[in-house]
Amino acid sequence: MKKALIYPRLITLFFFVIILQLVSHAQDCKVLDPNLLGVYTGDCKNGKAEGQGKSVGLHSYEGEFKVGLPDGEGIYTDEKGNVYKGQFKKGKREGYGEYIIKNEIKNEMDSVLTGYWKKNIYVGLYETPYKVVSKTSMVNTININTQAPKTFPTIEVSIESFIGGVIDVHGENPKPTLTGVVFSKGTYHLMDEMTSQQKKNVYIFNNVIYPATVSFRFGTEEVIIDFYEVKNYKVAVVLRN
Repeated sequence: MKKALIYPRLITLFFFVIILQLVSHAQDCKVLDPNLLGVYTGDCKNGKAEGQGKSVGLHSYEGEFKVGLPDGEGIYTDEKGNVYKGQFKKGKREGYGEYIIKNEIKNEMDSVLTGYWKKNIYVGLYETPYKVVSKTSMVNTININTQAPKTFPTIEVSIESFIGGVIDVHGENPKPTLTGVVFSKGTYHLMDEMTSQQKKNVYIFNNVIYPATVSFRFGTEEVIIDFYEVKNYKVAVVLRN
């Protein structure tokens, strides 16, 4: 009869010791986000959450940690049930992710925000408003500036070279020109040419429809650019010769 009572007590004591070890491990491994303070389970390094882990406090997070903070891929849920699935850096949303915002109205669909974040701030569907896809070897530099369009969006392309427009003993060297343009995505309404500047030629594409993928050709040289967002773009291309 006494043996029958001892075994359940031993089992209870065993589980109690295991729970104490888990709690002690969680307490020794710090999570530095105050909203996640509570119970942590996972990898640890130098007393802080590091590697794969899960922490549950006012908010919850499961994924990669570094030096006690969400860092890498993970899923973060706040007290309202809003969920962010994506990339983190030093505890903040950074990079690509999907943010599901709970609708407080019953039976209404949740809102979903997809795209890129920088320091917890949503910057848009794309990480940058444009991307230089490719350029040929004699293209020295490409500089692109953007502005919010006041009326109809434009793409302004200026093209110059190291010697174009320079006067030497043989006379004035010819400026490089735009010899071809192809909109494989998007379109434009009208192109204006401005050729009065000494060292460069300028071409303005008006009423551009975005997103646009455009190939600009300067003789045998070529630049291909993706334009994602509705903006005014100023593209300055410098050739080596």
